[in-house]
Amino acid sequence: MVVRSTLLFIATLFFASPILADNLLQTAPITVAKISESEQNPMPQKKLDVSHELMVKENYQYYDINGSDPDNLLHQMREKGTKWNDGKVYAALTTWDISYHYDVAEDNGKYSLKSIATDVDIVFHLPKRATPSGTDPIAEMWNKYYENLKIHEFGHKDLAVKAAADINTSLASLGSFDSSKELEERAKSLVHEKLKRLRDVQVDYDDETQHGETQGAILR
Repeated sequence: MVVRSTLLFIATLFFASPILADNLLQTAPITVAKISESEQNPMPQKKLDVSHELMVKENYQYYDINGSDPDNLLHQMREKGTKWNDGKVYAALTTWDISYHYDVAEDNGKYSLKSIATDVDIVFHLPKRATPSGTDPIAEMWNKYYENLKIHEFGHKDLAVKAAADINTSLASLGSFDSSKELEERAKSLVHEKLKRLRDVQVDYDDETQHGETQGAILR
């Protein structure tokens, strides 16, 4: 028996622009979650070896800014950054989708997961500064800020990937159940618990790093 169960989880951390110009590029987290589940009818499939796989994909999306004045760059990021569904514009934004599917096997009235695959899709939304012609008086300042901003965002990515790997191995360790329904309910409950924990861990990470400030994600 094969059961395909897919849970799409979208959790977005926004790296937002506070009011004060000096701290404009500190990050401010907002979390949005959307969960949808769908199942296909069970259908015969040949026997599978027990396996669990994790795949991570990264994508980068940029918006253009230019100039050699920090205040002007901050203004452009505030005006041209990524607009989200809360109506606000953010200087930088990272999203991830965690999805999983599995195969269910039945043996003497016992049901267990046979094959689990978990996918993580990461999208980084970042500013891209055009290199000015001639002298660039803030090149060092910008490069330092930009590298530190990516370090902070990559930290969020790493936490999401770690959670996805935990989901993967935890599903693989569920054991057997008396019915496929019981197995599926336990799998869904486990994933929801892991995703809730991920949201908490992401908030803790922002608190510990002061939304990237301790990592140098401030343009000044």
